[in-house]
Amino acid sequence: MTLDIASIVPSVRDFLQAIGTRRKRLALVPLVERVDEAHTLGEAGVTAFAVLSPSDGARAVSAAIGSAPLISLAPVATENEGLAARASGADAVIIPIGADARSWDAMAQNARLTRMTALAGVTDPASAAICAKTAAKGVYLQVNSVADVSSVMTVLGSKLVLAKLPSVDEATLRALRGVVDAVIVEGDLYLSTSFESLREELDP
Repeated sequence: MTLDIASIVPSVRDFLQAIGTRRKRLALVPLVERVDEAHTLGEAGVTAFAVLSPSDGARAVSAAIGSAPLISLAPVATENEGLAARASGADAVIIPIGADARSWDAMAQNARLTRMTALAGVTDPASAAICAKTAAKGVYLQVNSVADVSSVMTVLGSKLVLAKLPSVDEATLRALRGVVDAVIVEGDLYLSTSFESLREELDP
């Protein structure tokens, strides 16, 4: 994908508002790759979407989802990577927690110049402790299990948390409700007939 900085416009969609549940429900954020899939999910009531990384495909998805915000899951380590995400239509990006809170806040400020939401990338209690000292309002928590999620939540306090686990089933989603605000799910899982009643239970 060619990056045309002059064509980049600020985001007008609020990702944190879309996943802000006060942990009374669990927002489900489907990971999508295709425009037709995004259209179908939008018709099913999805209010926020995710893509793996900036691309022309991500830009097409962003254009297809209307007012629903889009997060790019590719970690952002430089200003150009953030601009590439915004050029692809992302409204939110993930900036991994580094050695100190100050460096994270500086990188997040770059993202905010295009009005994107910067989520702090957290993977363990150590990065959660640093995250707690940043100005981050949202966290992207990428861990291996529900137990790992629970081990860092007390440190993160009131920050909004979007969780990503290697695999997600009904038991996992029920265990996450009331613990985090939102979770990444596969688009085909969201649309499966067997998942419909659970979806209504988790995110009525």
